[in-house]
Amino acid sequence: MKINYFFRNPKVGYSIQRVFQTVNEKISENTQIEEIFLPSPKSNIVSIIRNGLYARKHQGKINHITGDAHYLTFFLSSKKTVITVHDIMYYSYLKGLKKKIWKSLYINSLKRAKKVVFISEFAKDQVLKELDLPKKSYCVIPNPVSSDFIKKDKKFNVEKPIILHIGAQSGRKNLGRSIAALENISCHLRIIGKMNNEIIRLLKKYNIEYSNASNLTNEEIVNEYVRSDIVNFPSLFEGFGMPIIEGQAVGRPVITSNISPMKFVAGDAAVLVNPTDIESIKLGYLKIINNELFRNEIIYKGFENVKQYQVDNIAKRYINLYKEMIK
Repeated sequence: MKINYFFRNPKVGYSIQRVFQTVNEKISENTQIEEIFLPSPKSNIVSIIRNGLYARKHQGKINHITGDAHYLTFFLSSKKTVITVHDIMYYSYLKGLKKKIWKSLYINSLKRAKKVVFISEFAKDQVLKELDLPKKSYCVIPNPVSSDFIKKDKKFNVEKPIILHIGAQSGRKNLGRSIAALENISCHLRIIGKMNNEIIRLLKKYNIEYSNASNLTNEEIVNEYVRSDIVNFPSLFEGFGMPIIEGQAVGRPVITSNISPMKFVAGDAAVLVNPTDIESIKLGYLKIINNELFRNEIIYKGFENVKQYQVDNIAKRYINLYKEMIK
């Protein structure tokens, strides 16, 4: 059994690639795999055809579309194709003809796959509202936490905690409200991702001490978690929310949103806040900073919660899925 994994072009982003290479490392111990990266990062018609024809030439015994290039199902053998769906949030923002085209390429296309894997119940519910899939054709397998993220003890800096924020967008990642919530809180905000002028303006407005980095390696990202005191993830929407379990695995208190799927990924091992309420986010920071007993409690619960996302368990579920496909 050979499994060909299809990744979007690296220029689109590395998050999905990082998640699946964690799985692939474990699966490749006993199974032959090949990782294939699409040639074009764009999503216009010419690029879709180019990527599709490229994928068709590189089919394996099993084809696994790892991310948002759902349209590849039109070019790959239906009986041999599995696709992992992370979310379809972009669809909700579209209107008119563009929405109809996107639905055909990214939602209706899922019918052509032998198996559809959703990374969360939230992602599953999103799609099933738009598409009728037979129950036998889909399942839920969460993302794994990389084995690079392991417990690293650090004395919490009560005087000036380092607050780690992954993702520099003011919108989806809710960095703008996070900055406003940190006003008058002694801290150092560490932002990972390319910042725009609006973010820089907000940092100056609220007098936030900060530093910024982007284009980091996996090792450098892990080190950012290790150096941090708090992992900040009050995102407005996600298909899953990897920073939650990455922070828990390292042993850092996590702040995230009291909405799906983040609240389910976090379990009872994070501070859950209203992501649209600046005061709620601020109170979350203060609760962690000022309450040592509570802080230690959610760190301990985080270690327990993250066990279900260990790569051995996730890889085993994918292997069982592949075996089922070739019966």
